[in-house]
Amino acid sequence: MIKFIQSRYTILVPLTKWRALAYNSLSGGLALWEADERAVYDTVIETALDEMDPTVRALAQGGYIVGEDVDELAIIEQQYTAHRFDPSTMTLTIAPTLACNFGCFYCFQGQEKATETMSQRVQDAIVALVQRVVPKIRYLHVAWYGGEPLLRMNILESLSDRFIALCDQNGIRYDAMMVTNGYMLDAEVAQSLHVRRVKQVQVTLDGTPDYHDERRVLLSGKGTFEKIIGNIKEWIDKVPLVISVRVNVDVRNQDDIHDLIDYMAKIGLAQKRNLRMYFAPIEAITEGCHYIAGITMAKSQYGQLETELYQHGFEAGITGLPYPPRFRSSCAAVRPKGFVIIPNGDIHKCWNTVSWPERRVGTIFEVNALDHDERVLNWLRWTPFENDACRNCKILPVCAGACAYKFVHSYDTRGEAAMLPCPSWKYNIKERLVLRAEKMNFITKDDYEPDMIHTGPTELRTDVYVEGGNALPENMQAMLAQIELGGRNGDESYMINISDIAGEEVMTK
Repeated sequence: MIKFIQSRYTILVPLTKWRALAYNSLSGGLALWEADERAVYDTVIETALDEMDPTVRALAQGGYIVGEDVDELAIIEQQYTAHRFDPSTMTLTIAPTLACNFGCFYCFQGQEKATETMSQRVQDAIVALVQRVVPKIRYLHVAWYGGEPLLRMNILESLSDRFIALCDQNGIRYDAMMVTNGYMLDAEVAQSLHVRRVKQVQVTLDGTPDYHDERRVLLSGKGTFEKIIGNIKEWIDKVPLVISVRVNVDVRNQDDIHDLIDYMAKIGLAQKRNLRMYFAPIEAITEGCHYIAGITMAKSQYGQLETELYQHGFEAGITGLPYPPRFRSSCAAVRPKGFVIIPNGDIHKCWNTVSWPERRVGTIFEVNALDHDERVLNWLRWTPFENDACRNCKILPVCAGACAYKFVHSYDTRGEAAMLPCPSWKYNIKERLVLRAEKMNFITKDDYEPDMIHTGPTELRTDVYVEGGNALPENMQAMLAQIELGGRNGDESYMINISDIAGEEVMTK
């Protein structure tokens, strides 16, 4: 007989007839429990269990119960550290130019962008950096960024060819992705990207044609929807390039997105193996977009809308069924070999800072200095495990702090959406797990009551508190207090006074 305890990371969604949908964020397991299985789980703390009992074995194998001496927090931290500080991987985000042919009002880079083009000297220095680490890495990933990277396609092609040759010669795996507005992404460009091992491109559509063309316009003011869609349709069945269609969501377009999903299906873009749509809240994350804080959605409000959108999108053949990720926050910004390089050779850790020279951490011409630069060390020292709220959250293995920028530059953000780092999973994980189970035919709508599957903003705190973490930054604490008291969460009349609470992430491009 073994003394088991309930895992800190098990989330239960109650179903009818005393059953439950059980998810464990540490193991990644998702299971449908019958009443007898739930009964064993509920009584685990009261008695020792027979580890050979089939129900006990199933619960233990799924990670839903663990031995009383198991330190799950330590296990997560060990896995996270190994993943984040893997020395065999380098990730470079390269912006051939910060110039853009679009004039989107909410761009976190601001409206006044630099127009400099990356010189040959900077390109050579980037290649030299890769050559320097070649003996120590097994994988190089490049994210092409801007501005609009396709404005300097010749630089992208030239650097890609050099990276590929270098990696192939040294047995290093290489691939890339791109963030683009899609206006110049025609069939010829798509094929060129594919040849140069760009696996995925992100393109943004913000609503149906008329509404998109109010938000995402050329610098001339001309609409862009028709051109972007025409480009996609031109190559989607011919080039094996995955396109991730991002929809930026705020209070103004929230009612238009269902129609966008229907429109995409109507014009023949449903059920494409290489096209998937996803959704992201607009956030006032940098000084360049503070003024949009008033139109951003509250976390809980957005979370509920997102679940509806994924359900609609899946039924229309436009989205998949998202599953909670692992270590969402381990982006290049917090990795030792993760750098953002802009046209003049300045190096940043996060692409949110590229328009602010004072936020750079070094230069491509003095890479040795990066090892000792205090600004670099601030990023590398950051960890979600030092934060009291993160280390005592049931979805820590999923988000791992979500966005380091919101901690490192916490007072640059404005509004609830930007100030709080928690991902939408914290506000809709139960609903999205139910959606997945239902669409996979494990359950039906008759198996649950809608009120019972709602994810509350505070219910993901672990049942057993573990000390050792620091308090969140004051601005985050203040915002959390507002939510827990009712605040803006679900109250349309509540507006944040950004002069009182200083203080987003996401690629709102």
